Amino acid sequence: MTYYVGVDIAKYEHVASILDSGSGELCLDSFHFDNNLKGFNELLSNLSGFKKEDVLIGFESTAHYHQAFFNHLNGMGYKCILINPLIISRFRKVSLRDAKNDNIDSRTIAQFLLLEHDHLFSREFQMNELRELCFQRDYLIKSSSALKIKLISYLDRTFPELETVIPKGALHTKGVRAILKECPSAKRIAETRIDHLVNVAKKASSGRYTESRVIQIKEAAKTSAGFDSIALALKIRQTIETLESIEKQIDEVNESLISSPTVKDSPLHKIKGINSIEIAYILSAIISIERFDSPKKLIAYAGLDPKVRQSGTWTASKTRMSKRGDALLRYALIWTANNIRKHPSGMKDYYEKKRSQGKGHYNALGHCAAKLCRYIFFILNHPEADFIN
Repeated sequence: MTYYVGVDIAKYEHVASILDSGSGELCLDSFHFDNNLKGFNELLSNLSGFKKEDVLIGFESTAHYHQAFFNHLNGMGYKCILINPLIISRFRKVSLRDAKNDNIDSRTIAQFLLLEHDHLFSREFQMNELRELCFQRDYLIKSSSALKIKLISYLDRTFPELETVIPKGALHTKGVRAILKECPSAKRIAETRIDHLVNVAKKASSGRYTESRVIQIKEAAKTSAGFDSIALALKIRQTIETLESIEKQIDEVNESLISSPTVKDSPLHKIKGINSIEIAYILSAIISIERFDSPKKLIAYAGLDPKVRQSGTWTASKTRMSKRGDALLRYALIWTANNIRKHPSGMKDYYEKKRSQGKGHYNALGHCAAKLCRYIFFILNHPEADFIN
């Protein structure tokens, strides 16, 4: 005998109903409990009369409000199922009365579990932390990019010639940053002794920043059109310090993603040119390949399917990707496809074929990302099979 527990999740208060599979009757109807430890334990006291292996608890995915509840139940050894709210909405509409409130929803979820539990899976929970880490990494990357743009805008006023005398991308090396933190304007660099600037750059870069490069920076500073500003100097220092802090946080997130057993054990490592961070993004967005019955469904979920543009007898000569799906997955697939096509492979050949057909770089990458979806669909459905891309 199984007891199905349907829980309607809310920010402050949850509602639970327990359905007995033997009788088909509710043995607990619309029990309200707070979204805190005391409330969780009140529900558990109502479950204490049942064996844990006979209890299946289900609730809808509602932003982040279910996570504390799930973690507590999981820690107590209960099996939980996270259900897509759209599925519950459709299930509710097949009833004679399409009614909705917290009490009815908890009963509806319990009834849904009774009828559909064999088709459900709880793997979504296993991806919760992975997805949180990917969202955090994405947020940090975007924050870092925004700060880098701001830093350039400050230097355009205090030392506009700097980027012309250092290699592309060198602005964000440890040596240059160390100089700018100490001397955040051309005027201050010009007034500082060269041996001191060299020591600052070499110490920050562990000796890798050359003296000749520092001399070039100092010479450019002497004739710079930039001006000294107390406000901009403070902004430059603080922006660099914030960037360094964010980059340290990104490294910490990367380490957590790479060390995740879900990522380490993934069969997606079979794809030549893919890395662990990309795998983490992809897996956390897909959650389970069982959600998709064809590669086309996965492509559409990522928003990589073409947008149909047609009216009457007119059909557009060109189409664009719909971009209606999971944005993080779409980003990960395009980013990964770009890395894969840099290696000798079928993906590289496919990219070059699309380019030869007159398609632009990003258009060709969109096609490659869709092809990558087909790789992923096959590998995750056949993890033991050999694969060569």
